[in-house]
Amino acid sequence: MNSMINSLVRKFINNNLRVLVKIRELCDEKKGFAYYSEIENYLNRGRNQISSILGKLERDNLIKREKKVRPQKIYISNTGAKLLKTIVDKLS
Repeated sequence: MNSMINSLVRKFINNNLRVLVKIRELCDEKKGFAYYSEIENYLNRGRNQISSILGKLERDNLIKREKKVRPQKIYISNTGAKLLKTIVDKLS
């Protein structure tokens, strides 16, 4: 049942929101952050596409990036966390 729901969610959910959910999962696993390369591997896309998606999420204040440090760390912002919580609450 979960795999069917997951496939439907992936089919109908906006790609940027899917990335935000994955970043949240990685942040939970990694003490609060995800690496750029993990997101790149998850999406199996080129650096330019990943940068574009992360840029949109950052402009919407859903994530924060440490751009000057390598490897680059990605954090979920308070706004991003609230958005995900709202979505989960509405779906429950």
